Amino acid sequence: MNKDRILELMTRKLSGEATQEELRELQEHLSADAAAGERSKVLDQFWSRQEHEMHPSVEENLKKVLGGLNLTPTHAPVVPLRRRRGWMWAAAAALLVLCGVGVSVFVKRGNVPDPLASLMEKRNAKGTKSIIQLPDGSKIWLNADSKLKYPEVFKGDTREVYLNGEAFFDVARNPGRPFIIHLANGMVRVLGTSFNVRAYDNEPVVETSVATGRIAFIPKYKTSHKKQDTVYLAPDHKASYVFDSEELNTGTTSSKEDKAWTEGKLIFRGMTMEQIAVELERNFGKKVVFVDDGPKAYVFTGSFENNTLDEIMYYLTRTKNFSYKITNTELLIAASASQLTN
Repeated sequence: MNKDRILELMTRKLSGEATQEELRELQEHLSADAAAGERSKVLDQFWSRQEHEMHPSVEENLKKVLGGLNLTPTHAPVVPLRRRRGWMWAAAAALLVLCGVGVSVFVKRGNVPDPLASLMEKRNAKGTKSIIQLPDGSKIWLNADSKLKYPEVFKGDTREVYLNGEAFFDVARNPGRPFIIHLANGMVRVLGTSFNVRAYDNEPVVETSVATGRIAFIPKYKTSHKKQDTVYLAPDHKASYVFDSEELNTGTTSSKEDKAWTEGKLIFRGMTMEQIAVELERNFGKKVVFVDDGPKAYVFTGSFENNTLDEIMYYLTRTKNFSYKITNTELLIAASASQLTN
């Protein structure tokens, strides 16, 4: 069997340049080789994806490989770049088939699979909290406006999950299989302990504090040449990492207060009304709108447990002179009541 001729025919077929006579010739060759025929059928099913799933770096590598093999079409008409690229990929695909390499290799190179795609996902909307029991016995309290991805069953030497938002973890101890939480701007690694992590993708600060045991926090630096840090935290200690400035700080904290949200509590320590508004919007699911900027700078310290939004706002207005209005979808805040009458 002339493999060079088959390669040429398969390439012309996949790139759309084969004549009817060439297609018939290719079919005769493939009929004589059952294995190649089956691989060709599978390849046909996936070929239609190649144009919009191509990865630039993969294309460049293929150019080098094909150049080294001196793979050029018998007829080389001048064609636009888009069609030439299609021919190159067709040659690579055909070569994989002829060499017995699984077509899945070609598909994976053209469309790198997302490692998170097979994970289970728990997503909480604003105003919603939940508790998740993981397959290893670990327990997670997931805060409002947060998302957690995790496998149905942990496999391998580690237990890895992905968090966007806030969660309190009570990790089942297993010294042989570290528990790793991937964050947008860092990573937390533990063996068995309980701790809180606040890492919303749309916030500039990542915070993690320990209730029991010890954890290792590893920030992700924007500067590629900067040496990676690992901070080890003991109970009632906290790490805060500001991504934009790459500033990492540690200090003491109250782990009970850090996890108070899991018990329906909201604790504000020297927080501005603008900062409090973010917490209220997440916890109660109503968009906070400042009618004017004045109240944004008001600073509050207080603690609330299982209070309604109206109750919280009432007590805050007893401390500072401002007004508010709650609708079905919004919390409006203004310096005076007259601004809320319209």
